[in-house]
Amino acid sequence: MSKAARDSARVVIQARFQESVDRDVSGLAAQQCGERDLRAPDGTPAQLLCLGSHPGVTRLLWRDFVPGWDEVVYVYDGTRSEQARYLNAKLHLTVALAAAGDEATPGVQAALSHARQTLHALWLVWAGYQATTTDALAQAVTEFEDVR
Repeated sequence: MSKAARDSARVVIQARFQESVDRDVSGLAAQQCGERDLRAPDGTPAQLLCLGSHPGVTRLLWRDFVPGWDEVVYVYDGTRSEQARYLNAKLHLTVALAAAGDEATPGVQAALSHARQTLHALWLVWAGYQATTTDALAQAVTEFEDVR
């Protein structure tokens, strides 16, 4: 396989990733905050901070994300469990951030770290699955051959 073909397939996969996996969990986060009666340090109901928080939380999560290919292998059984873990971690981060009044508390930092780890894990299986199930993108993974 040529390096150009591999790189071209990888660009296509990377371009589709965020749009395909990132979902707005702010409504569910607001519901959880309301049910738990969480408040920001200034007394603001945390559920109000959750509503409309999707763009900010997404930027925070994806800000330092760099998709790597070294660990990507062919994946045959889908991405559902990794996507669920990522969205749950994003939900937890959204709730933690709202309850902290959008401050980077140790709890928020821990939630962010966990969410980034789940994002990385999702990337690995999502990219592998895309290459496995799409003939034109199969060249993105070099699991069984060297690139020339």
